[in-house]
Amino acid sequence: MFNNNNSEADASTVAGRETVLVVDDEPHTLSAVAHLLRRRYRVLGAPLAERALDLLAAQNVHVVLCDQRLPDMPGDRLLAEIRRRYPDTVRLIMTAFWDDAALANAVNYGQIFAYLRKPWNDEELEQTVESAVAFASLTLENRRINVALRASNERLSRVNAELRHFTHAVAHDLKEPLRTILAYSQFLEEDLGPQVSGDTSHYLEGIGRCAGHLRRLIDDLLQVSELEHVQPAFSGVVLDDVLRQVALLLEGRINERRARLEVAAPLPVVYGDFGRLVLLFQNLVANGLKFNQSEVPVVSVTCEGVTPERAVLRVRDNGIGIAPEHQEKIFHLFQRLHSKSEYSGSGAGLAIVRKIVDSHGGGIRVESRDGQGASFLIELPLGGDAPAA
Repeated sequence: MFNNNNSEADASTVAGRETVLVVDDEPHTLSAVAHLLRRRYRVLGAPLAERALDLLAAQNVHVVLCDQRLPDMPGDRLLAEIRRRYPDTVRLIMTAFWDDAALANAVNYGQIFAYLRKPWNDEELEQTVESAVAFASLTLENRRINVALRASNERLSRVNAELRHFTHAVAHDLKEPLRTILAYSQFLEEDLGPQVSGDTSHYLEGIGRCAGHLRRLIDDLLQVSELEHVQPAFSGVVLDDVLRQVALLLEGRINERRARLEVAAPLPVVYGDFGRLVLLFQNLVANGLKFNQSEVPVVSVTCEGVTPERAVLRVRDNGIGIAPEHQEKIFHLFQRLHSKSEYSGSGAGLAIVRKIVDSHGGGIRVESRDGQGASFLIELPLGGDAPAA
């Protein structure tokens, strides 16, 4: 079956199939195993460990079937060396003389897939080799996929970095002319003074209104870009501190509307990014104040429950509510349910809220009816103990 060097199978072995290398110093063993496997695999043979390593360096070998007692090196040592050099090659050992130390070495250092005893059972040997070849093919395919995935991730990272740079550059380039437009309109208003009336006043107000809307739109785009590309800094976050910060940020708006922000303290400690959670609750509270025609707008924040892993928070308002058919649409970027003349803003607030919740591995849903206020239920991971002050 083998040539004089016992190095490779005869012409009956079909090229292009998975390759099995048999390492054994007994010629009849090499021939018998090759004869058994030749119809399904390309079979190579080596009588010495040194020859086996030469073949592995020159051939793409999927499985090595090795005898323990070789003239130049024990089989367990050879398999350990093969594992070091060719970790994707699946390793089997077969011998008539066995001891626990050799088996332990083969398992610990060679990380063998299986071992067989001589004299072998043909069916068992074929099944073992078949399983080893399948495992080798799966390992190679996983490696190929991982390499492709790493390359795709690297390309995606480059594209994201370029996109972020582009977003900031465009935002900067847009903000400059906007500032100039606003400044010129103010200069005109100041220079004309009492002469500003009628159409002129209407045009100047329109310029200021449109420029302000564009500026808010640019700021929201930058905020979305930051959420997409900047990794959050997670730690234990005291939600009572988050809501205190939100109250300070919205103090002017709350006072202007004669509104109330009610927080049912103590709220739980969650695992999250403090700045992002402030932005999350700031957007929800601000929405509850904006879309509200009550004489006294009220936004309340409560904890609805705590599981071993999560906390459920509710942000409820007494505003205009959201019709059921629109309750998914509101989380889409720049989706508006009302005209800008009715309610200002870009329509990005709740999209930002969902992105923040998603980045925390949480969830959000809304319970509401048109004209009956809205409740946002937010699930966030628990953070355990509060961070040290």
